[in-house]
Amino acid sequence: MNKGEPEILFEFSPGLDTAFLRDLYGDDLQQAEVIFESSLKHLKSEIMVAESRFHDGDVSGLKKVVHKMKPLFGYVGLGNMQEAFSAFEEDCARAQSPEEIVRGFGQLMDDTEKALQIIEAELKRLVQYNTQFL
Repeated sequence: MNKGEPEILFEFSPGLDTAFLRDLYGDDLQQAEVIFESSLKHLKSEIMVAESRFHDGDVSGLKKVVHKMKPLFGYVGLGNMQEAFSAFEEDCARAQSPEEIVRGFGQLMDDTEKALQIIEAELKRLVQYNTQFL
C-alpha cells in the first residue's frame, strides 16, 4: 500500500456519458473545466438567439442556431441532448410554418434548461476538484 496521500479520482456525474468524457479528457480535468465553462457560456448565449428566431417566426434561422448549439452538448457528455437537437433541426427542415414547431421548441427549451443545470453543477464540481487537488 502506498504510504503517500491517497489517490483521489474525479468521476463525472452519472447523468453524463462518463465513458465518453473519460475518453475525451482523460485525466486533464483542467481542460474539462475550460470546455464545460466555454460550452455553458456559448449555450446560454445561443439560447437567447434561438428564442429570438423562434419568436420572429424565422424557422430557417432557428434551424441554423440549433445546428450550431448541437455539438456543444457532446463536449459535456450530453449526447441525448445532441440527439434531441438533431431531431428538432430535422423538424425545422420539414416545417412548412412556424406553428408546426411550437410544441417541439417548447420541449427542447425545457430540456435545455435542465441540461444547463446539469452542466452548471458539473462545472462547479470540476472547479472544486481542480482547486482542491490540482
